[in-house]
Amino acid sequence: MPNMGQLAVGHTQNLLAWAMSDKYRWTWKPIIGVSPYDRARNKCHEEFMRSGCEYLMFMDADTVPPLNALDLLLVANKDMISATVQTVQSYKDEPRLIPVALRWNEEDPEDIGLKPHFGEGIEEVDATTLACTLIKRKVMKAVGPRAFQFTYTDEYGTNGMGEDIYFNGLVKEAGFTIWNHYGILCNHFKEFNTKIINDLMNVAFKDGQRKG
Repeated sequence: MPNMGQLAVGHTQNLLAWAMSDKYRWTWKPIIGVSPYDRARNKCHEEFMRSGCEYLMFMDADTVPPLNALDLLLVANKDMISATVQTVQSYKDEPRLIPVALRWNEEDPEDIGLKPHFGEGIEEVDATTLACTLIKRKVMKAVGPRAFQFTYTDEYGTNGMGEDIYFNGLVKEAGFTIWNHYGILCNHFKEFNTKIINDLMNVAFKDGQRKG
């Protein structure tokens, strides 16, 4: 769990419940005060490879999954699978709650690239967040060290690719599949301008009118 020394209360409740269930042999590794994010995730990777564990589960400090998330992700038995984590982002020129689960889009020649995928159940995607993600050991071994890097994609270094998207690319290059579980919805604690909430409500109202 990469963090800067702060955890949402829900994490404590989940960790205690999982520890007391006796269903898992697990180790919690809070990587505290290591920054930036790519360095923190690389530290998590290093600690995991030194362990004897078969799965690495990333959980961000601001993202709290439901209690049954670990069970559901394990049962899915995928190389790499994430619970659904939402964020607010402009989507088709309107503010939207979108899942951070992406598929490559080439339908619109003016907007080619990774785009949010609104799915159901368990679906394969091209990239997903690492905010609540379960990954098999064979995947982490295959991608090798320094698997998390923030990379700049323009001349001046003003645009870039996050360490999670970079990692997703390595996973696919290594021949593994990436999945998102839309049946698991996490709490994602963010700070928002209240005007954005008002805009989201207006969009939802317009959607409701269009549907009927």
